[in-house]
Amino acid sequence: DTNAKSIYGLADTLIFCTNPFLHVANFSKSPVTIVQGQSLGLCHDPDTWLDKARHLKPETHQQALAYATLLHMLVDTNAQQPFSTFTQASADITSKAQRNAMGLNNPEASEPLEGGPKTAEVGLDDVSTAQLLTEVCISSDLTEKQRSRLEKVITKNAGAFGLDGRLGHYDGKVDITLKPGLLPVSLPPFPASPANREVI
Repeated sequence: DTNAKSIYGLADTLIFCTNPFLHVANFSKSPVTIVQGQSLGLCHDPDTWLDKARHLKPETHQQALAYATLLHMLVDTNAQQPFSTFTQASADITSKAQRNAMGLNNPEASEPLEGGPKTAEVGLDDVSTAQLLTEVCISSDLTEKQRSRLEKVITKNAGAFGLDGRLGHYDGKVDITLKPGLLPVSLPPFPASPANREVI
């Protein structure tokens, strides 16, 4: 959570498949929102994770029994006199991206933007292989020997540069699967709320 005062957590808990419920303690002064899918801890199989009574030393076994008896007594006492406030709430938080991907496509739901998608490209001057060393800015602080060695490295790796108009022209076709009946929609960038940013 981005709020440093929002402190919450949970203790080791046995969760039953017939009643999968997890108690989360909120130690802050304000409600805490836990979104669906948020990780709160690690889950282990109690049959393999917990210690078996037969593997415990007698004194350790007695301590465990005494502790279990104390817990039973506290649970029974607190069940009769509740001392904490229990609040349960759920909310489905979705982002516009989720709704666009999963919901029905309705291009007429909003007014189309004037001018349509921005498809203009910025023109770049092509650099030929012969101009490579003159176009690369090499520090004047280098010695003549260092400069010569660096120029050899640059020339040897000329393929790393977009020379002779090669950059940005890849002759490949990619199929992008869209929802059936989907029409292109041009939308300006828009800010997302903090809740939606967590989902995104």
